Amino acid sequence: MEEQSKIIGQIGKKNPFKVPENYFEDFSAQLEQKLQTIPVAPAPAPVIKKSFFKAHIQPLLYVAAVITLMTGISYVAVQPMLNDLNAEMQLANAEYPELSEDDYYDLLAEYDSDEIYELLSMND
Repeated sequence: MEEQSKIIGQIGKKNPFKVPENYFEDFSAQLEQKLQTIPVAPAPAPVIKKSFFKAHIQPLLYVAAVITLMTGISYVAVQPMLNDLNAEMQLANAEYPELSEDDYYDLLAEYDSDEIYELLSMND
């Protein structure tokens, strides 16, 4: 405490810092002049964060929509072919009536073994 009072006694309470004359009157003009000489960099593009829905859920919805669309298109394309095939199978079943086991053996009994081998070889 005594040291501080000695220093204050030697220096005094006088403020050693001074402001130049007309500093505040010329301040705005000097500031504008300095700002004009500084090159202005373009502002960086703002970073847009995607929400959780747009980043994760929306692509899955797109995939589901594509799968649904492809399934629908294939159903529409294949259904007429399946209807035609079903109609052909019904006609084929109408030509060949159902045979019981006994009727089948009776039919086979009418053929000899050479004819049976010939019929089997035709189907290959």
